[in-house]
Amino acid sequence: MGKPVVITLTVQANSLYGMYQPTQSEVDSKCSITDDNSGSSPNGGTIENFLSNVYINQNVKWLGITNDQGFTVSIDSIVYELKSNDVNFFNSGTIYGSGGKSGNANANIKNNPELDKKLDIYTINFSIYNNTGLSKSFHIDPKLAANP
Repeated sequence: MGKPVVITLTVQANSLYGMYQPTQSEVDSKCSITDDNSGSSPNGGTIENFLSNVYINQNVKWLGITNDQGFTVSIDSIVYELKSNDVNFFNSGTIYGSGGKSGNANANIKNNPELDKKLDIYTINFSIYNNTGLSKSFHIDPKLAANP
């Protein structure tokens, strides 16, 4: 039996916010991702290779955090990316965040045994807010793997 999983995106907000038109590689270098279920990046430790093991018919929550004073990170949306060998684990192609300067996103994996051992490649769209309330938007592209 599975359990809910929390995926945490940690952003070097001050540094990333200060960049002018950063490349995806620069965005990735200012972010790290972890989960409370032994998620990992097996092939070179990149964000793009980060894989979270999630469970059929269980909740997944995405949180955005930073240690930089005067900044907050908000998860704006989780968007399914159609790739050749993956499937969408959720009932919607887009999961919207709760909004606000430190919003998070949250959804339940479908109750579908056919998802077992499948991959879901997705995009985390997030915003960094500075202390005046101005924001800049970015994205990263990790993966989910379904387990019974």
